[in-house]
Amino acid sequence: MKTAAFKIPLLVLVLSLSAAFSALAQGRDINFHWAPSRVTSGDGLVRPKAVSYEIWLRKGSESAQLVATVPDTTYSLYADAGVAQVIRVRGVDKFGNKSVWSEWSDPIFFEVDGELVTTPRGPQLKSNYPNPFNPETRIVYGIPHDIKSTDRVQLEIFSVQGYRVRSLEVDRSPGWHEVAWNGKDERGVVMSAGMYVTRFIVGDDVKTGKMTMVK
Repeated sequence: MKTAAFKIPLLVLVLSLSAAFSALAQGRDINFHWAPSRVTSGDGLVRPKAVSYEIWLRKGSESAQLVATVPDTTYSLYADAGVAQVIRVRGVDKFGNKSVWSEWSDPIFFEVDGELVTTPRGPQLKSNYPNPFNPETRIVYGIPHDIKSTDRVQLEIFSVQGYRVRSLEVDRSPGWHEVAWNGKDERGVVMSAGMYVTRFIVGDDVKTGKMTMVK
């Protein structure tokens, strides 16, 4: 009989970057590190120790794929420029049992010219992906390092007629973040196909974008 799935803590975001990088390069090596699987769970039950970890990558609008299996708690990802990428991990014990997933990492995103990887200089709103979409799309936004505690931070979806459809939860910490919109309004009603406007506000800075939902 297989033992119950064991748990691992949340994935820790980027800790370091590779030192060598050419301005003409199209990517970078990003080093990840996460906490090992617990030997015991919160309810005190003994769980098998992980002997390896699966690395799953989601790049842009592509489906998540298993890209590596590693024996320890570190992984180096060659991240392409100009596309948002996230990873998550799960442990595997000596019997082949798999743990619950870690959370997805915050998005890794940087420009083709090699600009800033983890923290943008100012508020940023990237194009959602996929676009057009049905039924869900993901929005990547950047919080600058100099954000003030008093700065307003909002990410909202509007119809082209100017009606607010949805206010999305945002992470105020400096860096790149990602949030999903499922095409529903505040009441949970699925919106009709058409164009929508994303508005991202940080302090006095306002960024907007357009996206299209299809049926």
